[in-house]
Amino acid sequence: MSLNVHETNVRRSCEAAKNFADWYYRQANDGKSIASAYVNGHAAYDKAGHPPADICINGRVVATPQEWEQLLEEQRKAPKQPDPNRRRVRYEVETLIAHVINPDYRFGAPASLLDKYSPTDGVRLMLSVLITGTVYFGTGREKGDEYWEKQTFSDSFILVPNWDLLERAPGKQHGRKYLVISHNYRAE
Repeated sequence: MSLNVHETNVRRSCEAAKNFADWYYRQANDGKSIASAYVNGHAAYDKAGHPPADICINGRVVATPQEWEQLLEEQRKAPKQPDPNRRRVRYEVETLIAHVINPDYRFGAPASLLDKYSPTDGVRLMLSVLITGTVYFGTGREKGDEYWEKQTFSDSFILVPNWDLLERAPGKQHGRKYLVISHNYRAE
């Protein structure tokens, strides 16, 4: 028995949100770049005239993913740790909620992809992804264990298909399947 369209969209949106969150917070925790997760600089969206991703960090508008990366780097400058190789900031996801906003997102899609994928395939989804968790500052979890602060955080992302990736030949799809067009981060 095949899944109906709604079930397909729910399943695909949950998979996409989980894959995105796993990658995004692994990159952030390891001090690696997250800029490729945003629509900025992706050919299909640039060609279609899509504006840069909207990024708002604790109420502050951030112009580019690179500027957000600089803020993340400042977070990592925690007080000196006995072992400089240990992480100083660690994000742990506690909840992840995904909703399909539009099952037939088309902005910037090459015509060949609109012919290849139908709205019932669960590939052309626009998603809302809400994530909450804890960010730890220091290398441990307890005050006596090189830990110095923790905060609750929430991230709200709007994700759209990565047309550049989908346009590549099968087997060469290395990269983010969904890109961020809107990001709102808040830590308390």
